[in-house]
Amino acid sequence: MRRLTFFALLLMLGCTMLTPAERPPSPEGFSFWCPGACKVQVIGDWNHWGGLVDAGGTVNPEVGRMEPVGDGNWILQVELPRGRYRYGFLVDGVELVADPMNPERARFGDWVVSLLVVE
Repeated sequence: MRRLTFFALLLMLGCTMLTPAERPPSPEGFSFWCPGACKVQVIGDWNHWGGLVDAGGTVNPEVGRMEPVGDGNWILQVELPRGRYRYGFLVDGVELVADPMNPERARFGDWVVSLLVVE
């Protein structure tokens, strides 16, 4: 049941400008559509926001790095245990974007980010 619920939530994840993205090949991952991006990362509670909340407060460019799969689509496979997770997509190391396909929102500092509940 957990995998099915998580899969259903992930189908809602991942695109920008409200354009549907391709589904990742595995039910446990993130998908994001962002044409023109050179690099996209998924940062959130489970990976210390890519390093933003660690000493020094800088993003590690390798943490949560998504892979381009063509036509502006990016994917990253992630398996998360039960819990509530705030997350966002960091585009080109500059812009933190909430997932437009996930209506659940939360705050991380001054940013509005997305909220994922894994049951």
